[in-house]
Amino acid sequence: MESSDPKKRKKVVAYLHPALYPQDNLTQQTIDSLPVQMRGDFYRQSLICGAALYSVDPRLLTLISGFFSEKITAENLVKLIEQTTGYTSTSIDISVLKNIIEASSENKSESITSKDDFEEQTRRNLSMLKK
Repeated sequence: MESSDPKKRKKVVAYLHPALYPQDNLTQQTIDSLPVQMRGDFYRQSLICGAALYSVDPRLLTLISGFFSEKITAENLVKLIEQTTGYTSTSIDISVLKNIIEASSENKSESITSKDDFEEQTRRNLSMLKK
């Protein structure tokens, strides 16, 4: 078994199979919608989220990835976690959580430069180098 230094960077390689799994197809669409410069952070944060869920209950990774679809909601996720772990959320109303998530998503989408804008800016920058 390979022992790894916790301070050393670790390269992770995984394959998506969009022809076999609808979740993989949706994940690939999500990744493709991100600006290229954000994808590395997305991959890293996704792994960290997976580790956090695994630390709560190892079954959550399989369940959440299996139920991932365009119709998944914050309420579905919370209920899935509650049913799997036996934990009942009493600290926050699901509608409040949904509003927080929606507001956060809106703020992120406003601050993210679209892929087309980024590519256009890159072209302008490169054209300046030619002069």
